Amino acid sequence: MNESIKIRPNLKLIFIFSFFSVFLFGMLTFHFSKRFIEELNTEFNLIIFLILCVFLILLIITSFFSLNFFSNIEVNEKEIIVKKMFSKKIIHIEDIKEIVVSEIIELYEFLAERTQIQLLNNEQINFYAFKYKDFYKLKNLLNYINEILKNENIKIKKINLKTVLTSNKKSKVNITRVSKTYNFSSILSFSGLLFYSFFIIIFFNIISGKTKEINDILLAVLIIFFFLFLYSLNTNYFIITEKHLIIKNSIFFWKKECFEFNEIESINIHYHYKQLGKTVVVKTKKFENRRFVSDNLLEGNWNAFKRELKNNGIYTFDDSNNTTRRILY
Repeated sequence: MNESIKIRPNLKLIFIFSFFSVFLFGMLTFHFSKRFIEELNTEFNLIIFLILCVFLILLIITSFFSLNFFSNIEVNEKEIIVKKMFSKKIIHIEDIKEIVVSEIIELYEFLAERTQIQLLNNEQINFYAFKYKDFYKLKNLLNYINEILKNENIKIKKINLKTVLTSNKKSKVNITRVSKTYNFSSILSFSGLLFYSFFIIIFFNIISGKTKEINDILLAVLIIFFFLFLYSLNTNYFIITEKHLIIKNSIFFWKKECFEFNEIESINIHYHYKQLGKTVVVKTKKFENRRFVSDNLLEGNWNAFKRELKNNGIYTFDDSNNTTRRILY
C-alpha cells in the first residue's frame, strides 16, 4: 500500500461558512416560502415572492461557493493532489521549479499566510494556511522538497515520504505534574458577560412563553449554540509544566493542546482591532502556527505567563500594547 500525507480542511471555518450559507439563508428561505404559500390562498404577494427569490439565490450561490472553497490535499511520492467538490488539481513533483514555504500577504483586506508553488511552466499555485487544519504537514513536505532543489539542483521525480511522515509524527505526552496555571475567569471576562447576558435574555423569552412556535424555539437554540461556539474561541487558558506548554479551554474542557518547550520556535502575543482578549500564536520548529485567543486573563496573569515562558528559554514577543492587524494562519 502506497503511503500518503493527507491535509484536512479547517472544520471550524466550514462550520462558520455552513451557518451563514446553509443554515441562515436556508431558514430565511424556508420562512418566506411558508409566508408566500400562506398568502397565496388570498392573493399573489409580489414583494414576498421577490424576497423569497433573493434568499433562494443567495442560498444556492453561497452553498456552491462554500462547497468549492474548501479542499482536501493528498500527497504521495510523485504527486500533490488537491481535491475540491467540483474540481481536482494534480501537481507532479517533477514539475516543481520553486517553492515559497511561508509568506504573509494581503488577501481581500486581510493578512494571510500563503505557501506558493511555481511549476516549470511558470504556473503559480497558492495555498492558504487558514483553510486547513494541519497545514504544517504540507509546509514540512514542501520545505523538504525545497531543500533538495536548492542544495542538489536536480530534478526530483519522487520523494521519500517516510522522512516527512516521521517529522510530522507527534509523540504522546504524559502530564504528571502541573507547575502553574494562568487563568482568571471566562465567566467574568468581557466576552463572558456579553454571552451570558445574551443567553439569559433568549432563555427567558423561551421559558416565559414569548417564543411559542417550535421553529422559533429551534432557531433560538441553534443561535445560542452558534454564539457559544464563537464565545468558546475566546476562553483559552494556559498551563506550564516542567517541559510543556498546555492550552486548555474553559468551555470545551476536554480539549488539550500540548507543546514541548524544545519544539517551540517562538510565542507571539498580539491585540487586534475590536478583539476581546489577546491572541497567542505558538510557532513551532515543524512550521506549525497555532493561534489561541484568550479573554480569561487579567494583565497580571499575562505578565506572569510571559515571565514563566522566558524563564523556560522560550522566545516571547509581545506587542499587545498596540493594535495590530490580524493574520490568518
